[in-house]
Amino acid sequence: MTAGFPSQVKRRTIFISPRFQFGVAMCFAAAVLAASALFAWFFHSQAKSLLRVASLKGHYHFLTAYEIVGGDLVRRIAAMSAGGLAAGLLVFLFLLRRVRRGADRLVDAFRRSVEGDLSTPTDVGGILDMADLAGKIDASRLGTLSVIREAREEAEMLRDKSLSEDEFARRWSRLKQTLRRIAP
Repeated sequence: MTAGFPSQVKRRTIFISPRFQFGVAMCFAAAVLAASALFAWFFHSQAKSLLRVASLKGHYHFLTAYEIVGGDLVRRIAAMSAGGLAAGLLVFLFLLRRVRRGADRLVDAFRRSVEGDLSTPTDVGGILDMADLAGKIDASRLGTLSVIREAREEAEMLRDKSLSEDEFARRWSRLKQTLRRIAP
């Protein structure tokens, strides 16, 4: 057992934000609703014409009404299933694209931070969880930037002023504490 680590790690289940789940669920529900509406509209018009033709003939050679519309019903259900699957896949790919774009912007923000650019805001549109994370990144970068400014001011004061030994030691200690806040 390594010293400094707790003997038992408390596990925590992390769920996806309900805000993200609601938007995704609504997109998929809209795709299913659109596919169902198209199925109902096309099948209703086709069944109406098939039943009209059967009634105009004046006699039925069928045991049930299903035999009149059965073939068309099977074709429409197959088309609806394929259309619903395609719509769901398109929604999934659209959401995946938005997540990927947001993640790429977050990675760019981290790369800019590594290169020393702490002032450019992280502009992540779209999914709320990505925007929340971008806000936290910006807040962290802003805090780091303010500590760096404070350290620069302390260093300038040490360099410019002729200070007594005690005053210099006190300010030097304060500068070291400020630098430890940047990189502990």
